[in-house]
Amino acid sequence: MPGRRVIVHAGFHKTGTTSAQKFLRANGKHIWPRCSLVLPGKMRDGAALMAVRYSRFGTDALLDEFGVDLRKTLSVIDVGTSRKVLISDENIAGRMPGQGGQMDYAATPALMARAEDVIRDVFGYETDVVFHFTAREPKAWLKSTYKHNLRTSRLVMDEDEYNHTYVPAADLKGVAEAVAHGVTGKVNIIDLADLTGVEGPAQPLIDLIELPEHRRRKLVPYPPANTGPRDDLVADLLALNRSKLSDSDLKTAKANLLGKAQDHDG
Repeated sequence: MPGRRVIVHAGFHKTGTTSAQKFLRANGKHIWPRCSLVLPGKMRDGAALMAVRYSRFGTDALLDEFGVDLRKTLSVIDVGTSRKVLISDENIAGRMPGQGGQMDYAATPALMARAEDVIRDVFGYETDVVFHFTAREPKAWLKSTYKHNLRTSRLVMDEDEYNHTYVPAADLKGVAEAVAHGVTGKVNIIDLADLTGVEGPAQPLIDLIELPEHRRRKLVPYPPANTGPRDDLVADLLALNRSKLSDSDLKTAKANLLGKAQDHDG
Protein backbone atom coordinates (compact mmCIF):
# COMPACT_ATOMS: atom_id res chain seq x y z
CA MET A 1 0.00 0.00 0.00
CA PRO A 2 1.46 3.41 -0.97
CA GLY A 3 2.49 5.69 1.85
CA ARG A 4 2.32 9.45 2.16
CA ARG A 5 2.21 11.31 -1.14
CA VAL A 6 5.04 13.76 -1.80
CA ILE A 7 4.73 15.94 -4.90
CA VAL A 8 7.83 17.49 -6.45
CA HIS A 9 7.04 20.48 -8.68
CA ALA A 10 10.45 21.28 -10.11
CA GLY A 11 9.64 23.58 -12.98
CA PHE A 12 10.30 24.37 -15.54
CA HIS A 13 11.40 28.00 -15.40
CA LYS A 14 9.05 30.38 -17.21
CA THR A 15 6.14 27.95 -17.22
CA GLY A 16 3.96 29.64 -14.63
CA THR A 17 5.81 28.36 -11.58
CA THR A 18 5.77 31.68 -9.73
CA SER A 19 2.06 32.10 -10.43
CA ALA A 20 1.40 28.61 -9.10
CA GLN A 21 3.46 29.23 -5.97
CA LYS A 22 1.72 32.53 -5.23
CA PHE A 23 -1.66 30.84 -5.68
CA LEU A 24 -0.66 28.12 -3.22
CA ARG A 25 0.66 30.63 -0.70
CA ALA A 26 -2.45 32.82 -0.98
CA ASN A 27 -4.68 29.81 -0.37
CA GLY A 28 -2.50 28.15 2.24
CA LYS A 29 -5.15 28.11 4.97
CA HIS A 30 -7.39 25.93 2.80
CA ILE A 31 -4.55 23.66 1.63
CA TRP A 32 -2.73 23.21 4.96
CA PRO A 33 -5.15 20.68 6.51
CA ARG A 34 -4.40 18.32 3.61
CA CYS A 35 -0.89 19.23 2.49
CA SER A 36 2.30 20.81 3.83
CA LEU A 37 3.83 23.29 1.39
CA VAL A 38 7.58 23.61 0.80
CA LEU A 39 7.91 26.73 -1.34
CA PRO A 40 10.97 28.71 -2.52
CA GLY A 41 11.27 30.65 0.72
CA LYS A 42 12.36 27.42 2.40
CA MET A 43 14.65 26.31 -0.43
CA ARG A 44 16.49 29.19 -2.12
CA ASP A 45 19.32 29.45 0.40
CA GLY A 46 19.71 25.69 0.73
CA ALA A 47 18.74 22.85 -1.59
CA ALA A 48 17.73 25.08 -4.51
CA LEU A 49 21.01 26.97 -4.36
CA MET A 50 22.96 23.71 -4.36
CA ALA A 51 20.88 22.45 -7.31
CA VAL A 52 21.78 25.58 -9.30
CA ARG A 53 25.44 25.16 -8.43
CA TYR A 54 25.36 21.47 -9.34
CA SER A 55 23.87 22.27 -12.74
CA ARG A 56 26.73 24.71 -13.32
CA PHE A 57 29.67 22.63 -12.09
CA GLY A 58 28.40 19.02 -11.98
CA THR A 59 30.47 17.79 -9.04
CA ASP A 60 29.44 14.88 -6.84
CA ALA A 61 30.08 17.04 -3.78
CA LEU A 62 27.46 19.58 -4.88
CA LEU A 63 24.92 16.85 -5.61
CA ASP A 64 25.58 15.45 -2.14
CA GLU A 65 25.13 18.91 -0.61
CA PHE A 66 21.82 19.27 -2.46
CA GLY A 67 20.67 16.05 -0.83
CA VAL A 68 21.87 17.11 2.62
CA ASP A 69 20.09 20.46 2.43
CA LEU A 70 16.88 18.92 1.10
CA ARG A 71 16.91 16.40 3.95
CA LYS A 72 17.31 19.22 6.49
CA THR A 73 14.33 21.06 5.03
CA LEU A 74 12.02 18.06 4.84
CA SER A 75 12.96 16.67 8.24
CA VAL A 76 11.55 19.67 10.14
CA ILE A 77 8.26 20.36 8.36
CA ASP A 78 4.98 19.53 10.08
CA VAL A 79 3.36 16.69 8.16
CA GLY A 80 0.92 15.42 10.80
CA THR A 81 -0.17 11.82 10.48
CA SER A 82 -1.35 11.76 6.86
CA ARG A 83 -0.78 15.20 5.35
CA LYS A 84 0.68 15.22 1.84
CA VAL A 85 3.77 17.26 1.02
CA LEU A 86 4.18 19.56 -1.98
CA ILE A 87 7.68 20.80 -2.85
CA SER A 88 7.56 23.60 -5.42
CA ASP A 89 10.70 25.39 -6.59
CA GLU A 90 11.85 25.54 -10.21
CA ASN A 91 15.46 26.04 -9.13
CA ILE A 92 15.72 22.48 -7.84
CA ALA A 93 15.75 21.54 -11.53
CA GLY A 94 18.99 23.53 -11.81
CA ARG A 95 19.95 26.87 -13.26
CA MET A 96 17.71 28.39 -15.93
CA PRO A 97 19.20 27.81 -19.39
CA GLY A 98 20.54 31.02 -20.89
CA GLN A 99 21.77 32.39 -17.57
CA GLY A 100 25.53 32.81 -17.55
CA GLY A 101 25.90 30.39 -20.44
CA GLN A 102 23.90 27.57 -18.84
CA MET A 103 23.12 25.43 -21.87
CA ASP A 104 20.36 23.06 -20.77
CA TYR A 105 18.65 21.01 -18.07
CA ALA A 106 21.10 18.13 -18.30
CA ALA A 107 21.47 18.08 -14.50
CA THR A 108 17.75 17.74 -13.79
CA PRO A 109 17.46 13.92 -13.97
CA ALA A 110 20.28 13.44 -11.43
CA LEU A 111 18.80 16.09 -9.14
CA MET A 112 15.34 14.49 -9.24
CA ALA A 113 16.78 11.02 -8.61
CA ARG A 114 18.65 12.34 -5.56
CA ALA A 115 15.51 14.17 -4.38
CA GLU A 116 13.55 10.92 -4.60
CA ASP A 117 16.17 9.08 -2.55
CA VAL A 118 16.02 11.76 0.15
CA ILE A 119 12.22 11.81 0.19
CA ARG A 120 12.05 8.05 0.68
CA ASP A 121 14.68 8.21 3.42
CA VAL A 122 12.75 10.92 5.28
CA PHE A 123 9.18 9.69 4.80
CA GLY A 124 9.63 5.96 4.22
CA TYR A 125 10.28 3.59 1.35
CA GLU A 126 6.56 3.29 0.54
CA THR A 127 6.20 7.03 -0.08
CA ASP A 128 4.12 7.86 -3.16
CA VAL A 129 6.52 10.24 -4.94
CA VAL A 130 5.04 12.19 -7.87
CA PHE A 131 7.06 14.56 -10.05
CA HIS A 132 5.16 17.30 -11.84
CA PHE A 133 6.49 19.53 -14.61
CA THR A 134 4.83 22.26 -16.65
CA ALA A 135 6.06 22.74 -20.22
CA ARG A 136 5.61 25.30 -22.99
CA GLU A 137 5.80 25.26 -26.74
CA PRO A 138 9.52 25.67 -27.55
CA LYS A 139 9.30 29.03 -29.35
CA ALA A 140 7.17 30.55 -26.60
CA TRP A 141 9.52 29.22 -23.91
CA LEU A 142 12.62 30.54 -25.69
CA LYS A 143 11.03 33.97 -26.07
CA SER A 144 10.08 34.07 -22.39
CA THR A 145 13.50 32.98 -21.15
CA TYR A 146 15.18 35.42 -23.54
CA LYS A 147 13.26 38.37 -22.11
CA HIS A 148 13.88 37.18 -18.56
CA ASN A 149 17.61 36.75 -19.07
CA LEU A 150 17.83 40.03 -20.96
CA ARG A 151 16.29 41.78 -17.96
CA THR A 152 18.14 39.97 -15.16
CA SER A 153 21.63 39.59 -16.67
CA ARG A 154 24.00 41.31 -19.07
CA LEU A 155 22.94 39.13 -21.99
CA VAL A 156 24.15 40.70 -25.27
CA MET A 157 22.82 38.18 -27.79
CA ASP A 158 19.99 39.28 -30.04
CA GLU A 159 16.92 37.05 -30.03
CA ASP A 160 17.83 35.11 -33.19
CA GLU A 161 21.28 34.22 -31.85
CA TYR A 162 19.80 33.30 -28.48
CA ASN A 163 17.22 31.01 -30.07
CA HIS A 164 19.84 29.29 -32.22
CA THR A 165 22.10 28.77 -29.21
CA TYR A 166 19.52 27.50 -26.74
CA VAL A 167 16.96 25.69 -28.87
CA PRO A 168 18.14 22.27 -27.54
CA ALA A 169 17.20 23.41 -24.02
CA ALA A 170 13.62 24.06 -25.13
CA ASP A 171 12.85 20.33 -25.33
CA LEU A 172 11.21 20.37 -21.89
CA LYS A 173 9.21 17.20 -22.53
CA GLY A 174 12.44 15.42 -23.36
CA VAL A 175 13.89 16.48 -19.99
CA ALA A 176 10.80 15.15 -18.21
CA GLU A 177 11.15 11.86 -20.07
CA ALA A 178 14.79 11.63 -18.99
CA VAL A 179 13.68 12.22 -15.39
CA ALA A 180 11.13 9.40 -15.76
CA HIS A 181 13.94 7.02 -16.72
CA GLY A 182 15.88 7.88 -13.58
CA VAL A 183 13.22 7.74 -10.87
CA THR A 184 10.73 5.15 -9.67
CA GLY A 185 7.92 7.60 -8.94
CA LYS A 186 5.39 8.85 -11.47
CA VAL A 187 6.29 11.80 -13.70
CA ASN A 188 3.54 14.13 -14.95
CA ILE A 189 3.98 16.85 -17.56
CA ILE A 190 1.34 19.27 -18.82
CA ASP A 191 1.47 22.19 -21.23
CA LEU A 192 0.95 25.64 -19.75
CA ALA A 193 -1.40 26.51 -22.61
CA ASP A 194 -3.85 23.90 -21.33
CA LEU A 195 -4.09 25.46 -17.85
CA THR A 196 -6.70 28.13 -18.53
CA GLY A 197 -9.01 27.61 -15.52
CA VAL A 198 -9.34 29.82 -12.46
CA GLU A 199 -6.57 27.89 -10.67
CA GLY A 200 -4.16 28.53 -13.55
CA PRO A 201 -0.79 26.73 -13.38
CA ALA A 202 -1.64 25.49 -9.87
CA GLN A 203 -4.54 23.36 -11.13
CA PRO A 204 -2.64 20.06 -11.60
CA LEU A 205 -1.00 20.55 -8.19
CA ILE A 206 -4.38 20.95 -6.51
CA ASP A 207 -5.46 17.79 -8.36
CA LEU A 208 -2.45 15.89 -6.99
CA ILE A 209 -3.12 17.16 -3.47
CA GLU A 210 -6.63 15.68 -3.86
CA LEU A 211 -8.15 18.63 -2.09
CA PRO A 212 -11.78 17.89 -1.15
CA GLU A 213 -14.35 19.76 -3.20
CA HIS A 214 -15.67 21.74 -0.24
CA ARG A 215 -12.17 23.14 0.30
CA ARG A 216 -11.44 23.58 -3.39
CA ARG A 217 -14.49 25.82 -3.80
CA LYS A 218 -12.93 28.24 -1.29
CA LEU A 219 -9.72 28.74 -3.28
CA VAL A 220 -9.23 32.32 -4.45
CA PRO A 221 -7.77 33.02 -7.92
CA TYR A 222 -4.41 34.78 -8.07
CA PRO A 223 -3.41 37.02 -11.01
CA PRO A 224 -0.53 35.90 -13.24
CA ALA A 225 2.82 36.79 -11.66
CA ASN A 226 6.16 37.82 -13.17
CA THR A 227 5.08 37.91 -16.78
CA GLY A 228 8.29 39.56 -17.97
CA PRO A 229 9.01 42.81 -19.86
CA ARG A 230 6.84 43.91 -22.76
CA ASP A 231 8.00 43.05 -26.27
CA ASP A 232 8.47 46.71 -27.14
CA LEU A 233 11.13 47.06 -24.43
CA VAL A 234 13.37 44.24 -25.72
CA ALA A 235 15.45 46.42 -28.05
CA ASP A 236 16.03 49.00 -25.31
CA LEU A 237 17.07 46.32 -22.80
CA LEU A 238 19.49 44.82 -25.31
CA ALA A 239 20.99 48.25 -25.99
CA LEU A 240 21.47 48.83 -22.27
CA ASN A 241 23.18 45.44 -21.88
CA ARG A 242 25.53 46.29 -24.75
CA SER A 243 26.37 49.69 -23.27
CA LYS A 244 29.40 50.55 -21.17
CA LEU A 245 27.32 51.31 -18.07
CA SER A 246 28.62 49.94 -14.78
CA ASP A 247 26.65 47.05 -13.30
CA SER A 248 25.00 49.30 -10.72
CA ASP A 249 24.12 51.96 -13.30
CA LEU A 250 22.80 49.28 -15.63
CA LYS A 251 20.53 47.94 -12.91
CA THR A 252 19.18 51.44 -12.25
CA ALA A 253 18.64 52.11 -15.94
CA LYS A 254 16.72 48.86 -16.38
CA ALA A 255 14.56 49.58 -13.34
CA ASN A 256 13.76 53.01 -14.73
CA LEU A 257 12.95 51.55 -18.12
CA LEU A 258 10.66 48.88 -16.73
CA GLY A 259 8.98 51.28 -14.37
CA LYS A 260 9.69 49.21 -11.28
CA ALA A 261 12.34 46.93 -9.79
CA GLN A 262 11.64 43.21 -9.74
CA ASP A 263 13.49 40.60 -7.72
CA HIS A 264 13.00 37.62 -9.99
CA ASP A 265 10.88 36.36 -12.83
CA GLY A 266 9.50 32.86 -12.45
